[in-house]
Amino acid sequence: MEKMNRRKFLTLVGVGSGAVAAGAMLSGPGLFGGPSGGTSSGTFSFRAVTGLPGGALPSYASYVVEGNVNVAARSGIVARSVYAGYPGAMTTIALPGFTQVARVTDVREAEGGFEITGVIDDASQLRPGEDPVVKVQLDRSRGLARTRFLGRDVGLKIHA
Repeated sequence: MEKMNRRKFLTLVGVGSGAVAAGAMLSGPGLFGGPSGGTSSGTFSFRAVTGLPGGALPSYASYVVEGNVNVAARSGIVARSVYAGYPGAMTTIALPGFTQVARVTDVREAEGGFEITGVIDDASQLRPGEDPVVKVQLDRSRGLARTRFLGRDVGLKIHA
């Protein structure tokens, strides 16, 4: 059996998480999908990205929040990951310790978008003192999302 070095391992981890996320995105009808653009009876998928560290500093990583949500059933999955590379040249390498998967527990329509609440059931994905409750606000009219990253509010751009 071939030995695996750290670089190969990180590449495989990144490709694997990218494939899982892509599979989740492809299973739904698309961004705010459904025949009426994401009504209370439909499902939708979303993907939002921002550069890190953010502010006036150059971005060396990309924070990605993506999900597949069923509005009527108030269910779905939201995944949060940090990938190497700024948003314009993001790699498939997920940085270790920065991937979390939340089970959606509530979805509400709000001012041109949705408020999604979820919970991270696997405590091993949490940092010390981190809240297992995940909240994501999607504003489809502006193409923006808001959530938290390492205890601070972050704005992300929604990609179709």
